[in-house]
Amino acid sequence: MKKFSVLLVLIGVFLSGCSDISVNDELDVPADIDIVYSKGNANAKLIITEYSEYDCSFCARMTLEVVPKLQDDYFESGDVQFIFKDFPLQNNTNSQMASEATYCAGEQEEGKYWEMHVKLFEKNNKLGKEDILKYAEDLGLNVSALSTCLEQRKYKNLVLRNKQDGLKIGVKATPTLVIQNVENGSDPVQVEGVQPYENLKKIIEIELKK
Repeated sequence: MKKFSVLLVLIGVFLSGCSDISVNDELDVPADIDIVYSKGNANAKLIITEYSEYDCSFCARMTLEVVPKLQDDYFESGDVQFIFKDFPLQNNTNSQMASEATYCAGEQEEGKYWEMHVKLFEKNNKLGKEDILKYAEDLGLNVSALSTCLEQRKYKNLVLRNKQDGLKIGVKATPTLVIQNVENGSDPVQVEGVQPYENLKKIIEIELKK
């Protein structure tokens, strides 16, 4: 099993003892909806996986303030692949539903996943179903189809499996970045909370040089 280094714990929502699934649960995720959305180079040396949830102001800061800088500095250059994985809080039905809504949006058009993703963080204090359907309308989505997708809970297990993946590697806070040099197989580094961008950049540069 990989060892993880946890660096620079600053601001986050800490979840110790607050899991609503077990790491031993067997979650059935049909192959046709076993989806991973990513940005950047799929063959990049470094993969950054963010574990996050929509009803979290610090997670919103990560998405709206930090990730765009990462995109400019690392995703577009091909040095880093970025993956987002859901980590909804226990009993937070709005956060779970919001995560499911992003996949419902993405099945209509791939780019709509990321548009809904950003919209939900921009409006993260209003994540009721009617709010989400309004955002879907604003984004030009088929609102009826998205509503049906949510009612069917089509992506429930995918979202919970993403969270389970985080629990298995010791994720305890949102947001958490897991930085992995896949080229040399070195131990992943976990960065918890919202970091000053320069601090995060230093960590990334160290991992890229390994």
